[in-house]
Amino acid sequence: MKKILIAAALIASSSAAMAATTTGNVAVTATVGANCILTTVPITFGVYDPLSATAKAGTGQVQLVCTVGATPAVAIDNGLNVSGAQRRMISGGVNFLNYDVFQPTSNAAGAACAYVTAFPVAVPGFALTAAPTTASRSYNVCGQVPAGQSAPNGSYTDTVTATITF
Repeated sequence: MKKILIAAALIASSSAAMAATTTGNVAVTATVGANCILTTVPITFGVYDPLSATAKAGTGQVQLVCTVGATPAVAIDNGLNVSGAQRRMISGGVNFLNYDVFQPTSNAAGAACAYVTAFPVAVPGFALTAAPTTASRSYNVCGQVPAGQSAPNGSYTDTVTATITF
């Protein structure tokens, strides 16, 4: 039995002595694509007084989470009840209340509303700053209902679509 164990050990050591190794590199690659996730906060005007000489302002938001370096642009369409280029909310299927949507004062997250420049309705839209991190960023969408509109009482609604390109 001892002779068999010695013979097995000699065979094993001679096989190990004849073994060879080689190495090779395996490339590992990935591509990070530009991407953004959009959520929105509605523009709410509250109670509009047709007898007031003051326009009624409201602020909504588009909130974006984008890959680092993605440079999004936002465009807001004219809504479901547009007439010509005038955005309108509807009540009862026959009554309308005009409103406008404006860009904030700058393309930085959280910039204030100025009610000067209408939001573009087509791509590429209002270019925003490049995403420095993947943290959520909020951009104001500024709305205004012009003063002095003769509109019956009721609840008025519309839906605009925000299109984000990146």
